[in-house]
Amino acid sequence: MAGRDLRALFSTNDRGLTTAEAFTNRHAQWDLVAASLAEHLRRTADPAFDVEDLEAPRTNVLVFHGVGGIGKTTLARKLEAALADAEHRPAQWGAPAWSGERILPVRIDLARSANTDFERVVLTIRLALAQLGRPLPAFDLALRRYWEHHHPGEPLEEYLRRGGLASRFGKALPQQVQSALGDVAQALLLPGSVGTAVGQVTGSLVRALRERRQSVRALAGCARLADLLEAEPDLDALSFYPHLLAWELAQLPADKAVTPVILLDAFEETGDRNHRDLERLLQRVVWLMPNAFFVVTGRSRLQWADGALQGQLDWTGPTAWPGLTAHDLPHARTGTVGGRGRQILIGDFSPEDCDDYLARRLSSAGQPLIGDELREVITARSHGLPLYLDLSVMRFLEIRRTGRTPEPADFDHDFPALIARTLSDLTPDERHVLRSVSLLDAFDLALATQAAGTTHDAPALRLLERPFVHQNPFGLWPFHLHALIRSTLRTADDASDDRWSPRDWQQAAERAFAALGRQWTTSTAPGRMVLIGCLRQGLTLARDFRLDLGWLTQAAWTYVSDSVWEPLTAAAQHDRSDNHLETAADALVEMLSALARRQHEHRERTADRLTAVVDTGRLPGELHEMAVYYLAKAQRDLGRSADSRRGMRLVADGGGRLAPAARRGLAHLARFAGDFPTALAAARDLGWAGRHHRIEGDVWCPRATWTVRRPLTKRPGPKPKNTASPASGPPPRHSGRSLSPSPTRPAPTTSSTSPSSCWLDSTCAPPPSPPRSPLSPATPALPRRWRTAHTPCAPRSASPAWHPWTRHWSSPCASTTRSATTTKASLPASAGCAS
Repeated sequence: MAGRDLRALFSTNDRGLTTAEAFTNRHAQWDLVAASLAEHLRRTADPAFDVEDLEAPRTNVLVFHGVGGIGKTTLARKLEAALADAEHRPAQWGAPAWSGERILPVRIDLARSANTDFERVVLTIRLALAQLGRPLPAFDLALRRYWEHHHPGEPLEEYLRRGGLASRFGKALPQQVQSALGDVAQALLLPGSVGTAVGQVTGSLVRALRERRQSVRALAGCARLADLLEAEPDLDALSFYPHLLAWELAQLPADKAVTPVILLDAFEETGDRNHRDLERLLQRVVWLMPNAFFVVTGRSRLQWADGALQGQLDWTGPTAWPGLTAHDLPHARTGTVGGRGRQILIGDFSPEDCDDYLARRLSSAGQPLIGDELREVITARSHGLPLYLDLSVMRFLEIRRTGRTPEPADFDHDFPALIARTLSDLTPDERHVLRSVSLLDAFDLALATQAAGTTHDAPALRLLERPFVHQNPFGLWPFHLHALIRSTLRTADDASDDRWSPRDWQQAAERAFAALGRQWTTSTAPGRMVLIGCLRQGLTLARDFRLDLGWLTQAAWTYVSDSVWEPLTAAAQHDRSDNHLETAADALVEMLSALARRQHEHRERTADRLTAVVDTGRLPGELHEMAVYYLAKAQRDLGRSADSRRGMRLVADGGGRLAPAARRGLAHLARFAGDFPTALAAARDLGWAGRHHRIEGDVWCPRATWTVRRPLTKRPGPKPKNTASPASGPPPRHSGRSLSPSPTRPAPTTSSTSPSSCWLDSTCAPPPSPPRSPLSPATPALPRRWRTAHTPCAPRSASPAWHPWTRHWSSPCASTTRSATTTKASLPASAGCAS
């Protein structure tokens, strides 16, 4: 627990309600702080460590960044309390590795609401060190000189009292500064009246330091003190005074040694890319105090390791800040923190953490006030964002005040406050890009720029660095928005000054839709990855904003042409009625969803969905033909031959892209019905596009006579027999041998003198088949129960046939006679030979 939740406490008259600011999880962040601080302590304890070394790389900073409302300020406060006193450390946080070292934490709120300027930052650090109970002469003398120059006539203690710093840190600092001034004046043997004038003291001290007098040997060790005292005491000089603090800390005896841990909270409030004045001053503090440890919390990563900022900041590049370097690819999550990975994204709560937070936030009589079902609903809606959990708790109390019991449906709600927190530190151009990309599941820089309709990439580039933009470097489009923020931007009531109208959203959807089409037509990515990605996002945009199909028509044909059915959209709900198919985009989404799902659903369901699409008549002609064709295929699988034949005939007569496939479907339907002359006649008209050889093979394959082919090379072992037939038993299985139809086959004989008594007469006999390559795969032996002595060309009969594409033997016809090797069970019958 982090204390009483006064907002919740004053939101109800229920005196039995117990409220608390629940602090959940974050033990991983504590482990990183503890490990990094332990490493820092080992480094500063090394005899080779030099606090005045201004060239060594700095690893004394740790950054936590995340979206607004993720809990950064709460984490900073809890870290300050845990480092100050072990009793305030949460139970789930383990004990730190160090022991005996004195840690002095101080949190500085840089938010605008705290009215913190750089002068106040320096005073806060010095006030925290006042707990040492001793003056720090080098720094105190420089501070007194600066104060009298910038605040003439205003006592330091009065400023501290008015600003609230005296109540937080005590009133010891003014006395320590005055004591330091008196000690230096006494060492210089200055008269009493002169000793109270800081200008006289500093002037005398500088001369004594230059002359290396023995009386000031205690301060002579600070090599840059004289230079700082001679410089103009302005704000820029004040930013270098922390070097004097670091030197003073290094001079402390071992029993007084202390390590300051300075937590800079809300660092994003220090400025933006174009105004880094305060950030530059704060960077100097971090660089000039290498024996202090800094924890920075903010919404964005620190860019100090970016060499392009040279000139805006004093120390930049990966050499200066090795732990702040950005990596293009994610690293494995190891426990090492040695100078690497010092910028940590604070992630969302896990479902268990969300439930724990809600259960402990409000309670009554020792039991959670928010029930299990409500906690589950809120957790699912929050996507792990703590701010959403906090807002949901307040909504729970608001509904409860009306006398009604909150229900799960009450939390199917988006909070406009999330938008305000998200947009608070974005420029107008960045907000425009953010709203544009919220229409997309994923995007890259080019897609974001085109969707926003801007002529330059700068706003999109700045947006990509925000913590609510997640990155997957292995995806087709590497960036996507935080799910809750994206949903809120799309659906919540936006009360900001630059909120979008419905027309703005429509125009943004049209731009994004056109950009996806351009990416699909111009992309050089291999395979179907770009096609599927563009189809998924394009279908959603066209459906939600009632857009014309445009490039989706050609993309749909490309998707279908490969017969690879990747899922495009979520399957439509089973209770969806025809009335929901109000636009062509609705119909196209439903049709492609039905085709993609037909391998996972019963054909009856597929036929019903396609029938609904066809009945609407909303698809353009060529896509309507696609729906009719696949509906006819589903009807054929269901045994509705008449309906299937009508659909195939409609598509075949239309002469469109699927006309050859529809004519082939008609041939299959004729073969299934036993009308083999019609099937063969149809096959001859199909041509190559209609795969006529396959149809002819389906008809003639059961009539093939099989022979054994010798391999091209001699193999050791006995010579096999030259011929084999299904009636004489299984062919010998030798490696490299294959069964192929004989180039000559015996003339068919009939059981009747009438030529018409045979369903295959001499006019429909197939031409001799060319011999197969001896390298073709061997045909397996005929199943024992199907070795029949049959009459060739018997009416409605055929020999068993091996089908390489189905990997099984077809069933012989019922009119065949069994040999002695067949089983006693009746052979399966069929109207025509199986294909």
